[in-house]
Amino acid sequence: MITLAAADSLDYLLYPGLPVVLPDAVLFEATNDASRLGAQAVLEWVQKHEGPVRTVSTHALFDHLQLLSAGQESRQKNLGERAAIEVINEATELAPNERVLLLSEDDRALRAGGATAFDRFIPLTTLDFLTELEVARRINSAEEVYQRAADGGRLASRREALRSQTEAAIAAVQAILQKQQ
Repeated sequence: MITLAAADSLDYLLYPGLPVVLPDAVLFEATNDASRLGAQAVLEWVQKHEGPVRTVSTHALFDHLQLLSAGQESRQKNLGERAAIEVINEATELAPNERVLLLSEDDRALRAGGATAFDRFIPLTTLDFLTELEVARRINSAEEVYQRAADGGRLASRREALRSQTEAAIAAVQAILQKQQ
């Protein structure tokens, strides 16, 4: 989210035409420090798109805030990823064959974080997401977005995760991102 916010490109998250489910801990990490790059843009974007963007409460953030209030912890490792896993594992509205597209720069943290059903999500990095939008001709250039992010002060990760997925998963992602809404 920070990379897309720095590039003034958060709306790209809406391009697939799917609901955007935002774990509260991810929103907290992106916005709890108002001086942090992209924090204000993320808050405004979430408020502006209240229908298609839904924030979901998690035990991960609740527990983190409890520790903070007790003065025990200032930062938890992989808080956002743990919250995302919690949301995925508790997603009762998913049909047995449905999967979640999960944007994260560190799918290794997701896999290490205790997801009980790895087959319920397809990890995508920001680069994967933007590259596939470009291939589908939904955006002009992933590189242009990265350049705008850099100009805005964000040196974004160039990590990829999609290519390590099965051919079926890659095809599913491409089909979703190519579908014009």
